[in-house]
Amino acid sequence: MSNKRSTILLIALLLCSLGSGRVYSQFKEYKIHDRGMLHETVYNDGEIGRPWQTGQQGNETTVPLMEWPPYSKTIVNGIKYSGQHNILGAGMYIGANLDTLPGEENRLFALCGAVGASDPEKVVGVWSFPISITEVDNYPIRDDGTVNPDYDPNDAEQIITAKWSTPTGITVTRTSRQFSYPDYDDFIIYEYTLEYTGDTDGNLATVEMDEPLHDVMVCFNYGFAPSMYGFQRWYNEWKYDGGIYRGDLRGYFDASLWLKFNLDNYVNKTQKIMAKPEPDPQLFKEFAETGKNGGGLDSPQAPGWMVMYYDTTKLANVVPEALQDTAAARGIYNQSEAASDGRIRSSTVLAAEYDPSVNYPVAKNENGDYVWYYELTRNYHIKQPWDNKVSTGNVRSQKLMYQKDPFNPNTRWSGVYGPNSTTWPEPPSPSDRWIGRAAFNYRQTSDAGMQLMTFGPYTMNKGDKIEFSLAEVIGYGGQPGKRVEGGDAITQWSQIPNWNRPVIINGDTMTTKYIDDYGYPDYVNSDVVTVQDVAKKALEAYLGHPATLPAWPADYPKDGVYQIPNPPPPAPAIVVDNTSSAKIKLHWTNAPETFQQQQGNANIVKYIIYRSVAGMGPWHVVDSVAVGTDDNGTYSMLDEDQSFKVGDTRYYAVTSVDANGVESGKTNITNWRKDVHSVAKMGKVYVVPNPFIEKSGFAGAPEESIAFYGLPTKCTIRIYSYAGQLVDKIEHDEAVYSHNKNLVTINHQELASGIYFYIVTTPDGDRADGKFVILK
Repeated sequence: MSNKRSTILLIALLLCSLGSGRVYSQFKEYKIHDRGMLHETVYNDGEIGRPWQTGQQGNETTVPLMEWPPYSKTIVNGIKYSGQHNILGAGMYIGANLDTLPGEENRLFALCGAVGASDPEKVVGVWSFPISITEVDNYPIRDDGTVNPDYDPNDAEQIITAKWSTPTGITVTRTSRQFSYPDYDDFIIYEYTLEYTGDTDGNLATVEMDEPLHDVMVCFNYGFAPSMYGFQRWYNEWKYDGGIYRGDLRGYFDASLWLKFNLDNYVNKTQKIMAKPEPDPQLFKEFAETGKNGGGLDSPQAPGWMVMYYDTTKLANVVPEALQDTAAARGIYNQSEAASDGRIRSSTVLAAEYDPSVNYPVAKNENGDYVWYYELTRNYHIKQPWDNKVSTGNVRSQKLMYQKDPFNPNTRWSGVYGPNSTTWPEPPSPSDRWIGRAAFNYRQTSDAGMQLMTFGPYTMNKGDKIEFSLAEVIGYGGQPGKRVEGGDAITQWSQIPNWNRPVIINGDTMTTKYIDDYGYPDYVNSDVVTVQDVAKKALEAYLGHPATLPAWPADYPKDGVYQIPNPPPPAPAIVVDNTSSAKIKLHWTNAPETFQQQQGNANIVKYIIYRSVAGMGPWHVVDSVAVGTDDNGTYSMLDEDQSFKVGDTRYYAVTSVDANGVESGKTNITNWRKDVHSVAKMGKVYVVPNPFIEKSGFAGAPEESIAFYGLPTKCTIRIYSYAGQLVDKIEHDEAVYSHNKNLVTINHQELASGIYFYIVTTPDGDRADGKFVILK
């Protein structure tokens, strides 16, 4: 075939695939949740945070990986750190069988994220076929400073919806929601809808399957590792082997909240140095006292996830109809006699009676011993969750599907709670109601690489939907002293450690009670501190009222209510600018005040202006501005701090405060470099330093650089060698007085010693020229 004919055929095939939607469905995209204190990256193939990865290649990132606090990128002793990221990756798995093809050998799988080991495995085009991802910003004030007419007070501030198809014929829609309000800004709620559409490849024009699906299992998996920054400060890497895996971390399960989370309890496996305090004693003292880089504890985070709703309407009936009227069928069914397809056929139970006071059947065999393998609900459904596991970070596809399948309808990987294994240590306790549900395998708590939970088996006909709601939560440690499962591979129950504890570095006691001496960092911005505190607030946002514990997700609505009680007033959208006198000016509109009647809040009485060297704090109050002092609807504030030098970078935020003292979140954090404002009309343009002597670059700029001063907002700078050769062309399009120039040519070669000429022109035809000298 000729090259011409090959090209024509390729174009024809491409056009056909575009027409069918197949090429479009292969595009992997992401959005970032960035409204609250927890920043997270979500993808339209099921992945959360990033593709699953435990190797050393995962030691830096350009997107948030369950980042808490946000804007945590930093430099310590000249070393760059990506910041406080807490997740190795997350995703969901689906397994199912067609009605005509039962058995493990015919099982269909979809591993939508969280698949791989040292390196991530490919998801798109194999397990997941992306369809779309969209974002809605539902904040009262728009980015241009005006009131948002489409604001819905009964929904979250930021809503991201991702959709993808799977080889199981099930299409997944995941809608995630986030708030910025203090008390409600440390979690993200995910609502999943799994619809049996029959689409297996993302081509919406065709349907490949329509017969019923049996033994549908749905598994959610998170890999936690608090935190990247702490691991790097101690090990120079986000260390998996001997650090995250069977090393420093411990997994926990709080059944009263259906909450799974991790804590950093050790250094080098055996040293009980909790939360990885800053290892340099001098830096520990500085960070602890000032709050810089989040304070003296480098890994205080307790990242976790919790179940808020799981579907029971499509759960499979695991008892044959012929047995449902027998006494034994009302009781417990022996796993060893389960059929190969997971449906239970018979029982060794001789007698069973249902005791509604404890909500589980009591059954004994001929020896008077309990027979306890499967325990069923009144509808002959297996009690959920099916699995409740903590394990290694090795989630290779072959392992997941065939070796230790966490969503296999024939094997309850994590085991179940029996009548003698569910003595919860303190009220309120789930206790007896957990009998027959999947047990948390505390013996593997030191593996801690992944935290998963599985639901099912379900039966789905074409068009059926099953739904789940989860919350990703993170707090400053766990509830101190509370006894929960995990934390210790020897005993089932352990107390959550307290971060208000001694810190000993190199044998020296830095403090005996860290929190008492230094308090919490700025990013702990309310009385909601621990991961349990955050989980309760997530439930409150989902239900529209505080939850009564213990939580029972099967009793909750499938859709969140999202009514935040007494929300704070909205923060304004701010504009930061330089002035001609090298001062910083902030301005914003009075739109938050005009919105308060719709919001139902108390009147806004003032705005508070904050400044910080870093986006994560610590924040310092620069000024406050009283309501009513605006000029034709616009407020302004001039930052005249002389210690803030030209070329330095700072972060600004402005909050609103109402008459009850309730303050908004810092939703408008803005990074700004101090400079002199651009000139209205160009005159003489100067180069500094001139002459440039090697490594004479001025403060605030790289050593090997010069700067052009006296620039208008928009101009073009051309640099020529002494011989008249064009060395570089710079397009300046910024309202600042100067422009930095690294000493390299347009071809990325170093500028040699010599005399150079420059010509600056504007779109209006103005021109300035001059020369500068480089000496090396």
